[in-house]
Amino acid sequence: MSDTVTDKALAERVTAAYEQYFKQSPEVATSAPGRVNLLGEHTDYNGGFVLPMALRGLGVGVAIGRGPEPGVVRAYSDTFHDAETRNIGENAVGKWSDYVLGSLKAVAEPEVAETGVQIALITTLPMGAGLSSSAALEVGTLRAVTALYAKQMSAVDLAVRARAVENGYVGMPCGIMDQFASSVGEPGTALFLDTRTLDHDTVPALPGHSFVIVESGVSHQLTEDGYATRVSECNAACKALGVELLSDLGIGDLERIAAIEPLLGRRARHIVTDNQRVLDGVTALRTGDAARFAQLMIDSHASQRDDFEITVPETDAIAAGALEMGALGARQTGGGWGGAIVALVPNTALADFGEAITSRFPKTRVLAIT
Repeated sequence: MSDTVTDKALAERVTAAYEQYFKQSPEVATSAPGRVNLLGEHTDYNGGFVLPMALRGLGVGVAIGRGPEPGVVRAYSDTFHDAETRNIGENAVGKWSDYVLGSLKAVAEPEVAETGVQIALITTLPMGAGLSSSAALEVGTLRAVTALYAKQMSAVDLAVRARAVENGYVGMPCGIMDQFASSVGEPGTALFLDTRTLDHDTVPALPGHSFVIVESGVSHQLTEDGYATRVSECNAACKALGVELLSDLGIGDLERIAAIEPLLGRRARHIVTDNQRVLDGVTALRTGDAARFAQLMIDSHASQRDDFEITVPETDAIAAGALEMGALGARQTGGGWGGAIVALVPNTALADFGEAITSRFPKTRVLAIT
């Protein structure tokens, strides 16, 4: 089992859900947090830098026990009030249980084939908010099944396995940031990650300030064409520029980037500049420079909007409105096309900020303050 800190409240809630549905106690109950990304969007599958933060109190709880039928996976979601029965040998079929089944297959297919499992899930993460509910589900399931069968796995290895589930089984061509933040990250501190080498370090938050996560009310579905199209465009930009990954390029290459086909040039420019913003953001956090970090957030949102084209009018308006309501910086966070924004707010302005933004944008809600 990987080293982890379980959210006790989530573990208790999912234990109760398991007992209510399966009429017995689980053998293991654990959890995995969601994440908010502070800087570095779509840089992970380009081998770049990211700066996420694991969330306290927002995550997925997983309870598991051996089942009555060999090879049969009985999965119950308290959140969806839905149950699905699958066989461990099945391929993905486009259901929520794919994430569970893929995670079980990744580390314990022979064991599940022998014993079967029963698994219950509960989440406090809103679906489609860009806070990595799928990654938390994968990481939580992997934590639970490795504990159930007494398998040893480091937090980093678990993140790698979780990403493989999403890429190879579910079919989502994401990078490793979400799974890494959920498995390795610590709530309350940022996680600086080089996605090419997996070198990582914790970075302190800004004293006297908080990151406020605001759900936009516009849900996103990253398995639709948009995300895969951006991956394809980044690959095409690599070919045009003669590099393996866009993270091979730096700020000094912007003139060369500007010379390729305009759309591909914009995509590459976002990756290169957001990579640099992560590095600058780590410095700003470590030196306590809130104003500098805030400006990097603003610049990152503009780059997502203009160069990578993954924002929507609603998140553009909410990010701009947040600045008018006391936030120092704000940006869309997550894979894009909706989801949530994250705003850097002085603690002295927190009380008024939440009320102001939800009053002006009635479809929004404040999900977390960290």
